[in-house]
Amino acid sequence: MKIPNTPKKDSSDLSRFCVIISIFFLNIGLGLSQIDTSKAVSSFSDEIITNEELNRLCVAPSQLNYATNNAFYCTGLAISPNILSFNGSPATLITISPDLPTGLFFNTTTGTISGTPTEDRAGNYTVILGNSCGVVVKVIYIAVSSGTNYYSDTDGDGFGSGTATVSCSGQPPGTATNNTDCAPNDAAKWRVSELLIDQDGDGYNNGFPRVSVCYGASIPSGYTSGNIGTDCDDANIRVNPNAAEIPNNAKDDNCDGTIDEVTPTSNLITSSCGVTLTSNTTLLFAHIIPGAQAYRFEVTNGLSVNVFETSTNSFSLFNLSPRVTYSTTSTVNSIRVSYKTNGFWRAYGSSCVVNTPPISNSTSVSSPACGSFLTDIWNTIFCYNIPAASAYRFRVRNGSTLIGTYESPVNRFNLPNIGIANLVFGTGYTIDVLLKINGAWLPDTEYGAACLIYTPPTPSLSRVTSPSCGSTTSNLWTSVYAVSVTGAQGYKFVVNNGIQFREIITSAPSCSIHSIPGGPIPGTTYTIRVDVLYNNSYVEGRELCTLIVLPNAVRQTNAAVDIFKVKVYPNPYENAFKLDVNTSSESELSFSVYDLFGRELEARQVSLAESSNLEIGAQYPSGVYNIIVKQGDQVKSIRLIKR
Repeated sequence: MKIPNTPKKDSSDLSRFCVIISIFFLNIGLGLSQIDTSKAVSSFSDEIITNEELNRLCVAPSQLNYATNNAFYCTGLAISPNILSFNGSPATLITISPDLPTGLFFNTTTGTISGTPTEDRAGNYTVILGNSCGVVVKVIYIAVSSGTNYYSDTDGDGFGSGTATVSCSGQPPGTATNNTDCAPNDAAKWRVSELLIDQDGDGYNNGFPRVSVCYGASIPSGYTSGNIGTDCDDANIRVNPNAAEIPNNAKDDNCDGTIDEVTPTSNLITSSCGVTLTSNTTLLFAHIIPGAQAYRFEVTNGLSVNVFETSTNSFSLFNLSPRVTYSTTSTVNSIRVSYKTNGFWRAYGSSCVVNTPPISNSTSVSSPACGSFLTDIWNTIFCYNIPAASAYRFRVRNGSTLIGTYESPVNRFNLPNIGIANLVFGTGYTIDVLLKINGAWLPDTEYGAACLIYTPPTPSLSRVTSPSCGSTTSNLWTSVYAVSVTGAQGYKFVVNNGIQFREIITSAPSCSIHSIPGGPIPGTTYTIRVDVLYNNSYVEGRELCTLIVLPNAVRQTNAAVDIFKVKVYPNPYENAFKLDVNTSSESELSFSVYDLFGRELEARQVSLAESSNLEIGAQYPSGVYNIIVKQGDQVKSIRLIKR
């Protein structure tokens, strides 16, 4: 701080100065802003000191500042002392309000702020500094937030190592939030596990102790994480405790300690052998072996070999994963049977041929009937089910113009799956279907017969869904929710109290009765109808809902929702995702989906019961999306990924 220059004084002046200082501190002790008397008498001198002389030695404080007037600190990290400076005579009073965040300390003599903050808090703090000649006020800003440890990620694999760097202002470039990287300079390796040696890769280890291995996305060749058993020959993938014994090869294939043991074999019974199946769900039976613990059915279909194990002596081709291949002609499947006794698989018996039936190479729309109108844009459209098909591609055209395609693992879809923005109401669309067989789509020449389906003339009708019709309310701000309609451009709530009609126009399927022109009248019964805006005109609703505003109705806030948790699953997803909502309220939910550019792709309002059955996002292309779910005043935002 600056101290005003004063002229040199002799010994009498020094005595006078001491008297002045004594009176000054006496004055401060009494809490006075100035000396009341016009003269002060020194006990050490007969000379008289005037107020003018005293004020000449006292300078009011000014230009108060801190080294950092806007400070940002991390919890757990000691701060550099924040030192106060000002001009004027020495301060006799320094205060700060409100109290600093826990862990920070304010020196009431110097004004210095120091310490190690332990509490997340931010806000403005007022510092008051004064002496007998005046007061100065300064407002400073202090923000304390939890710091995050970041670790150097030199190879850019998302995993860090080394000594942590603490940051409260986001993640520094070239860092990770963990320090688990076991190979800081190799982006293909970042984690360490204790693994067992499995030289032949059959899942069975060689019996040696676990070894520490640094690796990345997958367990490296030659190791296994699970201990399912010890291999008796870790150099031969065909020899392990889960293999079936092969007769006369001079090897202990199943590791039971006996080479080429001779036991009975099993195979398909006569009625299951050499047949052409009418369905891939038809059961096939093996001869029963007394004491067998399980049966293994091996199905060879061309170059594909599939195995199914069961505790019973029967199975169907439908049990295989992946399924057997199909074609437009009969397909030959060679089937062998092994069984397990005493924990080991015995030799396969003789093979038997089973034929799968020829399949259709196309399908077409089965429901609704071709040429019909949908009653709702979300009506499900079915095609004939083909058991051998693993997926269906629905192609939608308007005349010769392709509107879009949608691939589904089941034999159904709805038009909004291709994107609601691509559709027009009151329009005929041609739909045909292509099959995916044996993991590959058939050529486009194999699309089935086309079917013409018409969209509804207008969006579907809406109605009040909440509060329940016929209910009462004592809240003049009660919210009214309606069914969200795909394609709607707006909503109109038509409210009738028996004397007057009032209209509430909104872009969302909800409103507050407080928005009734003139306000709601306590002790009045209202009838509410919901109209849907489309092409600059309203489609009149058909259902009326009654809401009674009680005589004692007043303005109230909505009851708090104690629990509101939202999850989406799966995330990431491939076909569609669902909502998992845990809430203490029965009110309706609304959700909106946005792409990374902030464009709204879908907005709907559903009941809590309906929310768990929704399948959302099937029509979206691969990418990152944000879904915002609301219930009353509660809002949750979740980011999800479509692969």
